Amino acid sequence: MIPNRLTTCLAAALVAAAPTAHAAGLIRDAEIERTLRTASEPIFKAAGLDAASVNMFIINDPSLNAFVAGGNNIFIHAGLVQRLPHVELFQAVIAHEVAHITGGHLAQRAVQAGSAGNAVGLGFLLGVAAAAAGGAPAGVGVAIGTADAVGKTLFKYSRTQESIADRTSVRYLADSNIDPAAIIDVLEMLDAQEALYGSGANPYVLSHPLPATRIAQLRNAVDQHRIAEGNSQRAAELAYWYARARAKFQGFLGRPARNLRDAGSRGNSETATIVRAISQFRLPDPATAIREADRLLDLRPNDPFYHELKGQILLESNQARAAVESYRKAVSIAGDEPLLLAGLGRAQLAARDAYSNDSALATLTRAYRLDPRDGRMLRDLAIAYQRSGQNGMASLATAERFALASDFRQAALHAARAQQQLAAGTADWQKARDILAAVGQVR
Repeated sequence: MIPNRLTTCLAAALVAAAPTAHAAGLIRDAEIERTLRTASEPIFKAAGLDAASVNMFIINDPSLNAFVAGGNNIFIHAGLVQRLPHVELFQAVIAHEVAHITGGHLAQRAVQAGSAGNAVGLGFLLGVAAAAAGGAPAGVGVAIGTADAVGKTLFKYSRTQESIADRTSVRYLADSNIDPAAIIDVLEMLDAQEALYGSGANPYVLSHPLPATRIAQLRNAVDQHRIAEGNSQRAAELAYWYARARAKFQGFLGRPARNLRDAGSRGNSETATIVRAISQFRLPDPATAIREADRLLDLRPNDPFYHELKGQILLESNQARAAVESYRKAVSIAGDEPLLLAGLGRAQLAARDAYSNDSALATLTRAYRLDPRDGRMLRDLAIAYQRSGQNGMASLATAERFALASDFRQAALHAARAQQQLAAGTADWQKARDILAAVGQVR
């Protein structure tokens, strides 16, 4: 994984990187996002949160960390999933972060040093999208407020806030039929790391202080909460998908040679095959990678994410037309999954036959309507617009991409260009104007 890319898609990793000013980027992957959200939704429900109101973002950072900012926005470092071997441990972290949201601690905490430029760009773009959808300038204010709120990543909670969040998270886990003892396991893991490396090595410890009394107090809280008999089938299914997510992280973020050694020691298990397919793709050895992907499809022929993986390997092996077919299968199975649609549009764009650009534009426009926060899709959409002669729309998509990347100078440049090229008063012209107005406040 190239570390200096702002917006990355694991399902399109190692493709030409977009320029960025930030070291840590956002990882976009349909399967992983679905898995982490599925694991988190019972906790949202227990907390009384509307799951649709909670945004979850994955940051390409190897540290064990998660934080909330700018309202109901949860940011998860890739290292958190990589280091927590069981889904219940991940759920314990989410429960704790949700407890900070419901406890109102975001407005009370003291901001320390730290930067999350990609989070700023997300807040900016979310606000501009709200303005465009509602036609009201208030949306731009939302953008500025969100950008300011998520501009810092390290927030130190008070001991009282931590204690409240601890007790609340235990209740949320128990109400979700998740063993609340998982949060003790996470804290003991963090405590051991702090003893070995010091708190400065772990951003989660910096933002969530770990006094010795916390674990003892948590044990008392856990003892008071017994969970009912859980749904073992549902738990096993979630554990399966979480293991797949961790395998994808290992494949794309680990060293290929080491991955292949580790995967070889695990035989022909499904997760080992995932790691091998991705690692062979990254070497690159596309022929072997495709064979491994076909093994996965033999196991699960109707799995859209395995069709997506094969499509990516084919696309990056200059087999665009074959990639289109794999992506089409993925989309036909998964339906309106925007990241899979974006992959199909990318493959159609690469095919460059008589009808491919029209197909790509239609597919990418559909993906954009479902999720405008995918920087790679925005770049491809701009190319499709440009090829179709719609230069104003190409400039607008490019402005949105740079806004997402917090490159506000380039966002302003392309938004101004879009405004000159689009018909005045239209919704797209208004969006370009909103981007310019918002950029003027954050630059």
